[in-house]
Amino acid sequence: MLHLLLAAAILGAVPASAETASISSLFKRVSAFINAPAVKTSPRRPAVAAVRGGIPTEQGEDLDLRLLDRARLFREALKRPDASARDENALRPIYGALAASQYVQALSIVGAPEARREASQALEAWAKEPRKPGLPAALIALLTGPSARIDDKELVKAGWGRHVRTLTPSGATISPAAAGWTSGEDAAKLDETLKGLSDSWLEKKLEPEEEAKAHALAGAVYSALAQADLKGRAPAAAAPAAVAVVEDDGPAPEEAAVPFEPKAIYQKASKSVVLLVCAAASGSGELGTGTVVDAARRRILTNAHVVIRDSTRKPWDRINVYFKPAKVTGDTKRDLVAPASGKVLFWDSGLDLALVEVDRLPEGTPAVALGHPDSVSIGDRVAAIGHPEQGGLWTLTTGVISTVLADLGGVKGKDAFQTDTSINRGNSGGPLLDSSGRLVGVNTSMSRKAADGLAITSVNFSVQAAVAKRWMAGQGQKLAYGGAAPIVIASAAMAKIPDPVPAPAAAAAPAPVLRAVSAPAKPWEEGGDSSSSGSSGASLSESMPRASGAATPRPTPSPAPSKPRSMMITESKPFSRDSLIEAEISKMEDLGQEMRREIESRSRK
Repeated sequence: MLHLLLAAAILGAVPASAETASISSLFKRVSAFINAPAVKTSPRRPAVAAVRGGIPTEQGEDLDLRLLDRARLFREALKRPDASARDENALRPIYGALAASQYVQALSIVGAPEARREASQALEAWAKEPRKPGLPAALIALLTGPSARIDDKELVKAGWGRHVRTLTPSGATISPAAAGWTSGEDAAKLDETLKGLSDSWLEKKLEPEEEAKAHALAGAVYSALAQADLKGRAPAAAAPAAVAVVEDDGPAPEEAAVPFEPKAIYQKASKSVVLLVCAAASGSGELGTGTVVDAARRRILTNAHVVIRDSTRKPWDRINVYFKPAKVTGDTKRDLVAPASGKVLFWDSGLDLALVEVDRLPEGTPAVALGHPDSVSIGDRVAAIGHPEQGGLWTLTTGVISTVLADLGGVKGKDAFQTDTSINRGNSGGPLLDSSGRLVGVNTSMSRKAADGLAITSVNFSVQAAVAKRWMAGQGQKLAYGGAAPIVIASAAMAKIPDPVPAPAAAAAPAPVLRAVSAPAKPWEEGGDSSSSGSSGASLSESMPRASGAATPRPTPSPAPSKPRSMMITESKPFSRDSLIEAEISKMEDLGQEMRREIESRSRK
């Protein structure tokens, strides 16, 4: 029964082996819930739909959010070599309080008797547990009394706000995480599990029984976190080796200026930009962008956090790689077909770089050349291609290089560009391109909130191509910088329109019509992609030829606009990130069922 698991997770008086079994059982229950037909087939909420009530609030303050913000700070503080046991001990009751809040939210849902019963039993066990600081007497009386009386308003009246503020005093000083440190495997898996549960009730219109069950399960996960090993993990000893390889790139060759033409850049580079959809059978996944950098060996450069799971520090079970169709229709069933299978060759979570090999590339797919670091300056216009959440597939955005940063996130050698080019979740791992269509950066993260909660806009980061080049060289994969060259595109204005004839020959399919809109003044709000940290990979080999372009005639550069306007260009309609991941998980389930049927048929022979 679930309530036995909840009580065990709350009381924690179990051996390590039993605790591991309980966590494993909990993961299985959550996976079964997320992948149940009643949840998977639930309609999605509109993007502007209001979130259901039931969250404890006092004087306008969301008490859950207060707990979550402090929990995140403590988790970061524990990712340090000098982490304090005091911080870990202060974090555990915060997770216990978050568990209690989830149980209360389950009890507030009408028409869910089974989930209410389980939540009530778990909440009563939590309220009776000895603790310091203790709960207010009125709160204990409420939580151990009739469950029909318990809801968020009664919880606040009984002193819940006072208890929450005792756990999260103002003015506390908490140290930031050390570079390269990560959470333990169980804690990271529990984080991942919570994300899947919260997405189920925030993004889908669940039936009351399913919504209450999701909150009850979230309470169980928070209870497990309150008992889990929350200490951080140091980066693998081999991680710094990737940045120890230092090559002298030499000065950039003299280059004539190339006009910045977004459409030309898009037509040249977009066919080499891929969509990576990663999934695990447990019901979680990730989505990002990559760039073909070695067509001969079918190798794609992306972010490590796209293809490496936070919870296991290993590649996702399944990595499907989709290539841009000749014409993007906006219908994912038509645009995302015949994916290649991807395999992570090696990665460095500190630098947030990974190289993926696919089993095939579409014929004629070119590699994107790397841009020399000396050819990029503050104020230069750049473009990004990717798959931003709530945006379209293969979307182009433009902006400028805002500044140059050394050792981004405290990781030595992780030099990056700051850019106002719009980058959102789904763009991770995609290319930042110069006017010649060369890759000058790998888009990796963005700032969305300051420490005090103030929104930050137009601050995005891209790991410099020089860092990726040196890192790959350290693994034996040597790539040369490409030369600058103007991009020539077919244009209706440049071609003479033939006179009409009675029976014209069949014309080639028209080039995709791009629609351009101004980028929004405020990027989509995100939790944000952030660079993660961990171990680096193994070895690779050989090199690519240097891209040529010196013999191409150069046009007279067009004068640059005094103030470049950020643009967003897309052929597609907005897509749902979670729907794509769910589709991959469903494919894995179908494959598993086919394998089981095959095994059963063989056993009967």
